[in-house]
Amino acid sequence: MKKTLSTLLVLFVVAAALSGCGTKVPGVPRTVARVNGEPIHAVVYLDQVSRRFGEDVLRSLIEQRIIIQWAHEERVPPTRRQIQEQIERLKRDGNYEDQVRIMGEENLWSEIEAVQARINLASKLTKITEEELKEAYEAMKPRFVHGKRRQILVVLSTDAAKLEDALKELKEGGDFREIAAKYADRRFSMGEPIRVWVDLDNPGAMPAPIVNAARETKVGQVSEVLSFGSQTGAAQYAIFKVVQEQAKMNKLFKDAKEEVKTYVALQKSQSDPAFLRKLNKRLRDAKIEVNMKQYKNLVYVLKTPVEIPPMVSPGPGGR
Repeated sequence: MKKTLSTLLVLFVVAAALSGCGTKVPGVPRTVARVNGEPIHAVVYLDQVSRRFGEDVLRSLIEQRIIIQWAHEERVPPTRRQIQEQIERLKRDGNYEDQVRIMGEENLWSEIEAVQARINLASKLTKITEEELKEAYEAMKPRFVHGKRRQILVVLSTDAAKLEDALKELKEGGDFREIAAKYADRRFSMGEPIRVWVDLDNPGAMPAPIVNAARETKVGQVSEVLSFGSQTGAAQYAIFKVVQEQAKMNKLFKDAKEEVKTYVALQKSQSDPAFLRKLNKRLRDAKIEVNMKQYKNLVYVLKTPVEIPPMVSPGPGGR
């Protein structure tokens, strides 16, 4: 699920633009920026966003609606309880707040609803074996088996003086994300702090100074400037903020099985040939009307999906 959501984050940032430039969009002020006193108005911003990304957003929204309708027809609609469980997993993994910040709660709920519809459909229409579940569990094991750990937002730089300035601003009450955008080395991030789990019992390859500082830094607190070596031997520096903590976990396969099944089912919905052929038929048969002139061709694109070749049965002698 995480991968699917992450591929759609950019799309949902601009989804509101499709409602039209004359509509007030939550989170978009009338003047989106000023450059040397000159304003950049929302109407210009939203027009550019719609032209550059609008077709991808609209296609995604149409496909999601078709998936959800299909799940209802198959009598496996996503339930509020299932969606809430997915939200709780996002919170557990530390991804929920970031996605709400980018997408908004309503858009995130809609995205999870569509993802859950795919999961429910694949669970009904594809075969998931015990071996596949065990293999997926092993691949996902760090989610279920870990020591006491803390999740941190990290700012990296090769300039210790910059991070000392950043730390000073943080101690004066500055916002961690804004300061990360200001001081982080662009070689390591694009204006966003790096989010990572530090396993305090089994740190693996995590630099010792970060692990030791994570042990001493409480949730909500910021570390001092830390120094550690890079792979090239040059010094690197970091500051971090602890955003959440988890107790030691040792969830066995039998206890994690149902959660693992949701991930396997989602993968099946994206790769199983028989499932994809059924989805393509739904796309071809759907009555789709696009009321935006510049995207009229989208109907034909949706109704001519890439055909999935039929499975070839082995001939006599296994050939």
